Amino acid sequence: MRRIFSFIVAGAAFCACAPKSAELTVAVVPQPVKIQQFEGTAKSTAASTKISGRLAAEEYILDSRSGRVKIIGGSEAGVFYALKTLEQLRLQAVDGRIARVLIKDKPQFSYRGAHLDCCRHFFGVDRVREFIDMMAMHKLNTFHWHLTEDQGWRFESRKYPKLQEISAWRNGTMKEQEWGSNDGIRHGGYFTQEEMKEIVAYAAERHITVIPEIEMPGHAIAALAAYPELGCTGGPYEVCTQWGVHSDIFCVGKDATIRFLEDILDEVCEIFPSEYIHIGGDEAPRDRWKECPDCQARMKAEGLESEAELQSWLNLVIEKYLADKGRKIIGWDEILEGGVSEDATVMSWRGPKGGKAAASKGNDVIMSPNNYYYFDYYQTEGAMENGEPLSIGGHVNLRQAYSFDPFEDLDEEVRRHIKGIQANMWTEYISEWDGVMYRELPRISALAEVAWNSDGRTSYEDFVKRVETALVPQYKAEGWSYADFAFRTPEID
Repeated sequence: MRRIFSFIVAGAAFCACAPKSAELTVAVVPQPVKIQQFEGTAKSTAASTKISGRLAAEEYILDSRSGRVKIIGGSEAGVFYALKTLEQLRLQAVDGRIARVLIKDKPQFSYRGAHLDCCRHFFGVDRVREFIDMMAMHKLNTFHWHLTEDQGWRFESRKYPKLQEISAWRNGTMKEQEWGSNDGIRHGGYFTQEEMKEIVAYAAERHITVIPEIEMPGHAIAALAAYPELGCTGGPYEVCTQWGVHSDIFCVGKDATIRFLEDILDEVCEIFPSEYIHIGGDEAPRDRWKECPDCQARMKAEGLESEAELQSWLNLVIEKYLADKGRKIIGWDEILEGGVSEDATVMSWRGPKGGKAAASKGNDVIMSPNNYYYFDYYQTEGAMENGEPLSIGGHVNLRQAYSFDPFEDLDEEVRRHIKGIQANMWTEYISEWDGVMYRELPRISALAEVAWNSDGRTSYEDFVKRVETALVPQYKAEGWSYADFAFRTPEID
């Protein structure tokens, strides 16, 4: 593996000929590609910043050897990341002065993502901004925004107003994990188009791209509740109050359904300038399609032999429609079933296996394996005994998140198709914002380091020390909840 940094000593790489100051430590997360510390200190403010065409867009150099901080970035993004590093160095200042260092740094992956589900539980604009701030602190650059689901549609449509009038609201929520129960409390909300544009702009200021997700053909019951004619049975349907996978999905045998999806994507593309549009594609039972005369007629007309191929037909129709707008599709790894265009990007969530298969076929891949990066899972193995709040299940501790190898068992040709990694936050059992942040932090720091510099990771123990030094004070300053198992009782982790 490529390793272009010097020595690893207590969480930082140092020049052997220039011993570090005894008063200062240097802890940075993610671990920079190259960092050298020199004797003495420097002023903690940036004396100068400039953009240099010699560097890659997200690359930067932070140099305080002269006693004053000089920053060079390959673009505004590079300067931004340098300033984030400087914020961490300031936390370690002594008498207002930071260490004298030379840091040369750039990310390994162009896609460093975090996902937020605002459908199972609705979190408004202020909370989404806070999530973006958390991402920026960790040098992540892609926000995957889950906007449509069985339990709520959060995207304002001006062409289909019933989506915000009906689909955005459900008549209660199941109680904890009591299947069939309902608390009877109406829940919902949606983002106006102006609010979504504000979020896009807010993220862009922090060099974060927003990728919206409009689920198809599954997880569509909220939409069907407003427009039942788009389902195979015609309904009636009700916005779901229960979690899980449901049989009713969009009827792709009907031309009206295709028009609906294309109309929604027209509105999506007007708001979100991202190259990628996420089309979901996961957990779409095809039982209704087997019994639906419209879907069976579509299969016959298109020469399709299975319902899996019918979903692939939909993917290709949507892919072509978006391509005409200069956009590309990305979907969960189920879009591989029945075949998919090589131009589609696959987001692998059911472990790394789907991503490896997609990359081997020539598709670009975002690794998002549930056994490493589903942060709605518990953070410890003995979750109940350790006082963790109710979660959907599973167990991903900080060590596990830090250990992921995006390239495991892949040859050089296949490796080039792995474009990045992403952590996912599903919110079935998270109704309060503190619950989101508690589950994200500090695990998102592990993803951040793997995404930025997986080849240059230090020991896990050193990583934990760096997080505690460089990031935890920032979590506290922001008032963010975080899990402290790795710092308080590491044997639990």
